[in-house]
Amino acid sequence: MAENFKSNAKRRAQQMSERAQRERQEEMVKRRMILAREGTLLYQGGKYQEAMDRFARYFGIVEDWKGVTSGTLHPSHFDGKKDSAELLLITGIYWDISRLYDRSKRKESEVQLKKYLDCFVLFSKGMPYQHLCSEMLRKYLTQDKPVHRGPFKDAYAALGGGKCFIASSVNEWADPATLGRLRGLRDQVLLPNRLGRVLVRIYYGLGPIAAGVMRRMPVFTQKILARQIDSLARVLT
Repeated sequence: MAENFKSNAKRRAQQMSERAQRERQEEMVKRRMILAREGTLLYQGGKYQEAMDRFARYFGIVEDWKGVTSGTLHPSHFDGKKDSAELLLITGIYWDISRLYDRSKRKESEVQLKKYLDCFVLFSKGMPYQHLCSEMLRKYLTQDKPVHRGPFKDAYAALGGGKCFIASSVNEWADPATLGRLRGLRDQVLLPNRLGRVLVRIYYGLGPIAAGVMRRMPVFTQKILARQIDSLARVLT
């Protein structure tokens, strides 16, 4: 009987410990939303160091919640429907952090910027809000004049270009309707006939190389090319 009493007491103590651990975890999961909101407000108020602290603590809780190591959070760790609000929140935080690192002209900051922009793209691509994220990048490139243009242009190409490689590479300077016109030309004129399909395949083979070259041209040259592509798209369609 004494052994049964000890066994039962041990089991009850273990159950109480497990319950307390679950409650602490649940409390921390709730706390993450407060940290995310505080970080966003601090960022908007120009208190960038404090904002980074809140964002780091937010990600620490989420990574612990999902059982992953630091820096390995992935959309696959979430339920696309049930966690859609959380996914959007994470995307927004990565966007804010990317812009924070863009404020610094130090070389090491560009490395961190690319890291967080890659995360921003990862949590944007294939999501219902991908187009919105692409538009945010376009506006940031054209209106806010980033310090580190290259990583932002690469992120924009990853989210906004589809297979219109060349037009997408200068899309920040082009008429917003140009991509739609060119895609319409591809789908309605080129793809329905044999010669057109050959031309499309050639373009898909050479387009990424040409786009990469164009993205690294001086801004002045990119603007001229964008106007030429706009004119060509209007003539052809």
